[in-house]
Amino acid sequence: MTLTSRTPVVCAVLAAVPLAPALAADYDPPIFVEEAPEFVPVEIGSGWYLRGDIGYNAGDPVYDISYPGVKHHRFGGGIGFGYHFTDNFRADLTVNYLGGDRFSYDDGTLDVEASYKAWSGLVSGYYDIATIMGVTPYVGAGVGLAYSRSKAEATLTDPAGTLTASFDDSSYDFAYALMAGASYKISDNLSVDLGYQFLHTPDAKYLDVDRLAIREGTKHHQVKVGLRYDLW
Repeated sequence: MTLTSRTPVVCAVLAAVPLAPALAADYDPPIFVEEAPEFVPVEIGSGWYLRGDIGYNAGDPVYDISYPGVKHHRFGGGIGFGYHFTDNFRADLTVNYLGGDRFSYDDGTLDVEASYKAWSGLVSGYYDIATIMGVTPYVGAGVGLAYSRSKAEATLTDPAGTLTASFDDSSYDFAYALMAGASYKISDNLSVDLGYQFLHTPDAKYLDVDRLAIREGTKHHQVKVGLRYDLW
């Protein structure tokens, strides 16, 4: 009686056994694929730029005298490199020839030969204010050193005798500069720059030929035009 009653149950279990693999075969578990991090290419040289300038000294020359034989070398130039820290702030390192003067005079009694030359090396920061129709005005300031060489020799000849005096001095002196101007981008990497620079060396010495005295402090008013090339 008991065996007979269990037979249908056993048959039902045995009949269900082949269905388990079939049901398992029909079940596909979800496949999770971990996304790879996004590849961001690194720009080599991004933010750096090169620059070159031609300058004209529009201020009073060191040998600001009315004697004939004075030649003012007002044109100068320089090179440098810099970096864009943000869209508005950049900084650069520049080396510039500021120009000079040469004085040569001889009237048979007084013979004077004098020369003056100056260079500068500055670290400068600039703030690009805004870009309007492709033009970006800016202001800036810089500090550094100025190298100057001042040389003079004078000979005075009269019946009483001959008197000779000479002066030769070269020095590195503290310098600071204030700048303002505007740039215009003519391509993705190239910009033309027009600006003004006031450069002051408070301790630089030079010979005041007009008064025959040693004086300190030179001021250079530079009008500059140049190119900046961005190394993107």
